Amino acid sequence: MSLPREMTVVEIAAPGGPEQLKTAVRPIPVPGENEVLVRVEAAGVNRPDVMQRQGRYPPPPGASDLPGMEIAGEIVALGPKVSGLSLGDKVTSLLPGGGYAGYAVAAAPLAMPIPKGLDMVAAAAIPETFLTVWTNLFERGRCKAGDVVLIHGGTSGIGTTAIQLAKAWGARVFATAGSDAKARACEKLGAVRGIDYKSEDFVEVIRRETQGYGIDITLDMVAGSYVQRNLDIAAVEGRVVTISLLGGSRAESTSA
Repeated sequence: MSLPREMTVVEIAAPGGPEQLKTAVRPIPVPGENEVLVRVEAAGVNRPDVMQRQGRYPPPPGASDLPGMEIAGEIVALGPKVSGLSLGDKVTSLLPGGGYAGYAVAAAPLAMPIPKGLDMVAAAAIPETFLTVWTNLFERGRCKAGDVVLIHGGTSGIGTTAIQLAKAWGARVFATAGSDAKARACEKLGAVRGIDYKSEDFVEVIRRETQGYGIDITLDMVAGSYVQRNLDIAAVEGRVVTISLLGGSRAESTSA
């Protein structure tokens, strides 16, 4: 397959707002061992992309300086030792960066077939949130049917994904969000109760709604003042999985 030598990319000219995202022309990357080159048709937008643009989230060592952690597109070149994938395969993939470009290199084990019924735009929004939720809620948190689950940040990308997956697994899901409208949106996604944390105390709501049983698994992206409160409502052998520190890295001791 004949490929152009250059591609259009979206790069970060300087730390700052959206106006710092600029188009540029760069050479097309070459896939290395166990990597594939994907012609990008759609790229997801995630919080780390925004933080990187603001200068608060440097890319991992050796990764592209371009934003973009998830893509969907067509495989157009195979690196050495790639197996199980072919030229022309339509895939979606998680990346360490570089997705805001015409072409991107992806690790072959992370290049996944696009699920039936999804177009490229929908497929590009899968890897970051679904793989994060699967790893943390199901592998680390051991979520199973019948568990009572609490999802903080219920209307975030991670939150909306976690609600739907936990519900599909047969869990009873609660979720917090920052307004009554967002709390109701969580319920439409499958939560049995959305909690507006600005007007309700989620500890009190959980204790009341579960008749004192508590939460088997809490998926928390807040930390800070939530740490002790999560522990206060943990069921016997409950698990708390913290994936971000939006509320700060210092746990605050509170009584509940």
